[in-house]
Amino acid sequence: MKYYLIMDIGGTKTTGALFTEEGQPVDDYFYVVKSQTYKGEEAVYQNTKSALDKVIAHFQVNMDDVLGIGVGGPGPLDVKRGIIINSPMMGWKNFPVVDRLKADYHKPVIMDNDGNLGALAEQRCGQGKGLENVLYMTISTGCGGGAVINGKVHHGHCDSAAEFGHMSIDLEGLPCPCGGKGCFELYASGTALKRRMIADMKAGVKCSAYEAAGYDPDRIEGKLMTDAAQAGDPYALEFYRQEGYYLGCGLAMLFNLYDPDVFVLGGGVTKARMFFHEEMMKQLQARTIREVSEDRVKYSVMNDNVVLYGAYYLIKEYLETGQIP
Repeated sequence: MKYYLIMDIGGTKTTGALFTEEGQPVDDYFYVVKSQTYKGEEAVYQNTKSALDKVIAHFQVNMDDVLGIGVGGPGPLDVKRGIIINSPMMGWKNFPVVDRLKADYHKPVIMDNDGNLGALAEQRCGQGKGLENVLYMTISTGCGGGAVINGKVHHGHCDSAAEFGHMSIDLEGLPCPCGGKGCFELYASGTALKRRMIADMKAGVKCSAYEAAGYDPDRIEGKLMTDAAQAGDPYALEFYRQEGYYLGCGLAMLFNLYDPDVFVLGGGVTKARMFFHEEMMKQLQARTIREVSEDRVKYSVMNDNVVLYGAYYLIKEYLETGQIP
């Protein structure tokens, strides 16, 4: 049998896997290593490479049976040159990830950013399978996005397309590290939700989530708020209604811009979708120029592994066609 080595390089964790030619992770095995952020570019690279080494060792892979390596990486990046342009957490500036991996493993390697690969996976085998125009957004630490238009990933002029998290929904809003103001991810991401939770707790707001955390900011996490909403806590329910409001406003902009066949949402925050979906759809339908039916907004079922599946299609199709999907 022939295989593909697959890797997803994240700011929190890096995951390696072995995929069959048919696109299945062997034994559903995923090796996860904590990303060694802020440890310097070489330490981070060696730690990243260890995810592949562990997979190779686990399966005792003969490298003659490996067709190539597909990688999901942090942006901004240059897809054609395989370079991470700037990732401060990794210490990578114009870092040649693809060339380094080629030199270490002597196999074809190709890389794209995680948002693009999420969109590619959803269009090829997920909630947008068989459709031509699929948007994807992960709602987690940030709000990363990707777009497949007419069956191909839309990269834009310099691989900066579909940065959904950095469209402004408040022109004079919160300052963003990207240089903008009022960026979508400052209001709708998991990081934004945690920031709001801590601020409200410090302001004296009462909620069973804060009681469960012992009013300790270091113990605040989204699951506590979801549990509170599940128990019917009024503040928690309003908290997620507000999340639905922001998401609906952002999605409306994207529907008006792209008019996709389907928009797929993923990421940890979507685990609380039962508490924000109704308000999200209410705002989306109120703000779009054409009616958006319920079946055009879906939630990823691949979720944590969607980037890995996207990286599989990336390397497979690149080797088959000589072109980036």
